[in-house]
Amino acid sequence: MSQTVHHAVAQVTGDLYAEVQTFYARQMRRADSLDIEGFAETFTDEGEVVHADGGRTRGRAEMIAAMRARLSRYRGVSTQHWFGQLLIEPLADGALGISYYTLVAQVDEQGLSFQPTYTVDDVLVREPGGDLRTRSRVIRRSAPAQR
Repeated sequence: MSQTVHHAVAQVTGDLYAEVQTFYARQMRRADSLDIEGFAETFTDEGEVVHADGGRTRGRAEMIAAMRARLSRYRGVSTQHWFGQLLIEPLADGALGISYYTLVAQVDEQGLSFQPTYTVDDVLVREPGGDLRTRSRVIRRSAPAQR
């Protein structure tokens, strides 16, 4: 998979980097514990997700419905999302462009397995109360580079 690497126009502070890491730790613990409503609350009201298979959800209600429809595949499975290699770039509109890799580990009665890896591009915005929320997420499955 070909990736574009952007050079940040401004270095983010250590405090902001830690805040973004903490945001993702809380967001994905909600997803992994199947707290669908809590996970959806980490997105803006009109937050959008474009999945690797081309599926798209827009808004919390649509996101919650899509996640509920997939709940049966998580019965008897413990899932943990691991994010790494975060690149944080302040955007012109005050939002944050975030790019990272994700690895999903699952444990069931057969043991540990790993799902395919993905590259994720998010746009995070700060709500009036100061909390970060995901405005958009684009998920792309990792693939060998085409030369």
